[in-house]
Amino acid sequence: MNEQIYYHFLHSGYAVNDLENEWIKVSTLDSLNDPFELKPYLRYRLEERQPFNKVFREISKKWGLLCFSDDWSEPILWSYYADKHMGIAIGFDILQDEILKVDYNFDPKRQQIELTNDKNTNEKLFLCLAKVKYKKWEYENEYRILVELKDCISKDCLPPKVRDLHFIKFGDRIKVKKIVLGCKFDHKKEKENIIKLATKLNAEIISTRPGWEDYKIHQCGTTTKQYLI
Repeated sequence: MNEQIYYHFLHSGYAVNDLENEWIKVSTLDSLNDPFELKPYLRYRLEERQPFNKVFREISKKWGLLCFSDDWSEPILWSYYADKHMGIAIGFDILQDEILKVDYNFDPKRQQIELTNDKNTNEKLFLCLAKVKYKKWEYENEYRILVELKDCISKDCLPPKVRDLHFIKFGDRIKVKKIVLGCKFDHKKEKENIIKLATKLNAEIISTRPGWEDYKIHQCGTTTKQYLI
C-alpha cells in the first residue's frame, strides 16, 4: 500500500454510516459538482458536439469517481464538504497504482480531443480528462480513483433507501487509517461511537481546532487525547 494518506470529507452522519458499513460512496460522473468534469473543448456546431455528448453519456453509465485530498488542514474543504466543520474526514491508505493526481489547468480553454472510430480509444480519451480541472479548484489538491460501476456492491445487497447509489467496500484496495473530526464536531453525541468504529477498523482518531495564528486547521491535542484507544 502507499504510505500517503488520502482524505475524503463528509457530513458526520454519512461518514459514520460509511464506517459502520465499511463502504464508501462512488460518485457518478453526471452527479459531480463541477459541470466541466470530463468535458473537453466543445466550441463546435451542434451536430459536431453530439458525438462528444454521446461518449460522455456512455462512460457515465460505466464509470464513477472517488475523490480525495492529501491535506485535511484546508478549511475550505471542511466548509464545503464536511458540513461546515461539523463533519469528518476519513483518511485512507490506497493502492498507489489506483491514484490519479489532478492537474489544474491555467489555460482558460478546455483541452481538445479528437474522437476516433474506436469506442475504447474514445473512452480512454475522456477518462484522461478526470485528471484535469480548472485552476480555481487547486485549493482542493485533489486525488482520484476511477471506479467501474460494475465493481460496486450489488444493488440487491444494499438497503432499499440507497439502492440508487453506488458503493465499494473497504479492503485491500482502500483501507481506513485515520478518522479526522472537524473543529465543530459534536463530541458529546458521537464520541463513544467514533471510538467503537476506530477500534473495529484499527484507525487513528484526530480531533481538530482552528489555527491560533494562521488560516489552517490543526490537530487539537486536548480533545485528541480523549479519543486515545
